[in-house]
Amino acid sequence: MENNILKAGSNVDSMLGDLLLPTCRIKNDPVKETVQEIILPCTIEEEERRRKREEIILKTRFKNFSEGVDLFKRFEKVNIDEMNYVHYSWNYFDKPNKYELLTLISSIESIGLINPLILVKEMNNTYTIISGKSRVMALKNLFNNTKDLKYKFAPAFILNYDEVDQYFLRALIIDSNFSYRSLSKGVLITAAIERFKLYKKTKQFRSDTKIVEALAEEFMVSKNTIFNYLSLRKLREEVMVLVLENRIKLEAAKCLARVNLDMQIMILENFGIDHVNELHRIKYLTKQDNLTLPQLLKRIEVAKDLVPWKTKVTLIVNKYVAPKCLEMVGELKKYAITNFESKFKTKTSDKYCKVSVNYEDMKYYLEKEIISQKLIDMVAVKNYDELRRL
Repeated sequence: MENNILKAGSNVDSMLGDLLLPTCRIKNDPVKETVQEIILPCTIEEEERRRKREEIILKTRFKNFSEGVDLFKRFEKVNIDEMNYVHYSWNYFDKPNKYELLTLISSIESIGLINPLILVKEMNNTYTIISGKSRVMALKNLFNNTKDLKYKFAPAFILNYDEVDQYFLRALIIDSNFSYRSLSKGVLITAAIERFKLYKKTKQFRSDTKIVEALAEEFMVSKNTIFNYLSLRKLREEVMVLVLENRIKLEAAKCLARVNLDMQIMILENFGIDHVNELHRIKYLTKQDNLTLPQLLKRIEVAKDLVPWKTKVTLIVNKYVAPKCLEMVGELKKYAITNFESKFKTKTSDKYCKVSVNYEDMKYYLEKEIISQKLIDMVAVKNYDELRRL
């Protein structure tokens, strides 16, 4: 499989900045990419203008984030042919599917464009789309099919290139996409990491904990989920590519993030991408950091013989089967405690034999004498002392 990527230098002044999506791949990845890099020439005058603009932006960056920018002070109708899409590495949000695009086209055709675009006017008098890529796609489709000029010019709020920098624009892209889209996990991870970096840049928050709290509220997930996503910042670019492609699961990625960058690649190249989601094995391989290749190869051989330390068995039974099931589970708890309490040196059997029972249902079974309290107590027993008292 081969992906073609075109990397181009840009003469669009406000678009200069960091590329956000990783592209590097490990050597044994079956997905290959052909990269062409085109650097457009830049004159001395353009370099000087960019330098002066950067000086201004550095002075206004915090003000933009803390006080905001008046997005709506300039309103124009702009020719869609003069608009450029922002670099895919900034607007990495999923494109509308065919049905969503057709729905948008039908809406614009029926009642017009309700929400104006947000554009940046560049030094060369072209416009870069910050918010509204899908709407522009729909308008171009309508104009190409109808030649009606009402689809040729789109209502838009205009920002000048010297008012905002890449960090404000990137935050604006996240805000305009996040609020109404159903996001894939890869996009959510990327957005959370980027937003964290943006907050750090603008110094809106004094601690990482405060940033995590803000992100959890913004993305409507738990703080623990945000911490998990942010831990992936320690991954090599090649590994992050696989995470965003959903080829490495989150738990396995967190394990890889524990070890140094070189060791991450050594694991993927020698243990294999196909095996990296075998969580019990990847946990073992990443338990120790800074391994040399010979040391890692030895651990890989050991890992191949490992089985999961714990497993889960779920039983859902009819009320007629419940008494016998609880009786057998009680015998299982008795066997586990008798044989393994001393081995694990613990007073709770949950460490080696955890049983979950729906006690809300059990009270009705007890009420109708389908089961006995003794059966419930046997299933709930935690250690040998409790077992002896039954």
